[in-house]
Amino acid sequence: MSHSDSQDAIRAFETKAASLIAATRSLDISRILTLRRLTLADAQSRRWASEKQLTVLFSVILTKAAERYGLDALKAARTRGFAPLVAGEGDGRDEDLRVLGEIATQLLGPPERDAAEESLAGFQALLSRGFAPIPPRTARVQAAGREPPPLFAAQLGPMGDRRAARALPPEESGVDFAALFDETLCSYVQKTLSVFRITSPTHGIRLPFLVAPEFGPVYREVMRRFILPQMRATRHIQALGQSCNWAEVGGARLIELIQGSEVNNPILHNWEARWAAFRPAKPTTPRGRKSADDDNPWPLLREEATRCNFLPPGEDDLTLLRDVLRFEAEAIARCWRDLGQLYAQEFGADGRGEPGREGVLRDGLLRWFPKLPDHVGEHLAIKAVFEFERVDAAWLNRLFGGLGRTDSERRRVAPYLADFLTELM
Repeated sequence: MSHSDSQDAIRAFETKAASLIAATRSLDISRILTLRRLTLADAQSRRWASEKQLTVLFSVILTKAAERYGLDALKAARTRGFAPLVAGEGDGRDEDLRVLGEIATQLLGPPERDAAEESLAGFQALLSRGFAPIPPRTARVQAAGREPPPLFAAQLGPMGDRRAARALPPEESGVDFAALFDETLCSYVQKTLSVFRITSPTHGIRLPFLVAPEFGPVYREVMRRFILPQMRATRHIQALGQSCNWAEVGGARLIELIQGSEVNNPILHNWEARWAAFRPAKPTTPRGRKSADDDNPWPLLREEATRCNFLPPGEDDLTLLRDVLRFEAEAIARCWRDLGQLYAQEFGADGRGEPGREGVLRDGLLRWFPKLPDHVGEHLAIKAVFEFERVDAAWLNRLFGGLGRTDSERRRVAPYLADFLTELM
């Protein structure tokens, strides 16, 4: 494709996306879901947008429609299986329920679990699988000055050159850039966290925060209170708000920046600067000034961790908390699907009544570890304990043993996995 053809394709996408956003502002959720199915199935739509672009575009449209509908009303509808919002039968209805369920989880958090699932009997059943002895717990030391993990977008291929849209002042574009900025980044991060989220019963075990079902809404609250408003107040983001006609380009342009180059990237630069502000301050302050203790997320994170029973993140976890924005949800989901296939090969029936090949799941995850950003592989291993029925503590210990020749080396590679094994004891 020539450069002029590429420009025409981008121009066509921007025009169509702007028209679609404008046309759906007055539609209710049920009609937007119907329009989504028809658009994805229409071969003509694929001439101006890929399936991924259409999925992201409709995710933003449905999120805004759900907010207009009201969070309380959305929560009540979820308890009734979204009966007031989803009509029809067959595969289309199942797909609508799945999409609307993801939107509701992003806005409201996961549905409340039955207390019976957290009973002592379930906890004892998990412990009865048996655990190998675990070495004494050692303090985890955060390495200083580490480079951020590589972007998954680089592994999936270049994005291609894109054209910036014609700039218009916010009052003329008709788009609330602050709301678009906040919602796009929150939705993008929530999609990543949903890949890590454990959906099976946890039997009261305190989970690492990244895989805890309740952590997604907590992280969203941290972003809305402590991260995004301060980012929008910087001159870089204010200039970004003036650089495009956001009614035309929408949130897809922001996602393109997140996944793009780190050179002169206003979103990644200010995102990292904001998280860096939460590092522990020096013990002394000039002339007795008080430090801004209320301008950090740690009290909120500790409070919610206690209330929801997951291990609270602290200053040592700043790198992982910061890098969530850099993770590519689709690449991590692809890894998880691969692990599911390997689990079926080792523990599932192969159609001939023969046992699966022993160790294929463990070996496959060990091959994934160096391909993933730091700490992603170990959290997927923790998730596997709850999502895969035949994966138990003995399997987890064998996996941990394959991460290094010495205990200190293994703990350096997978500190969260080491702490989780200690927590189980």
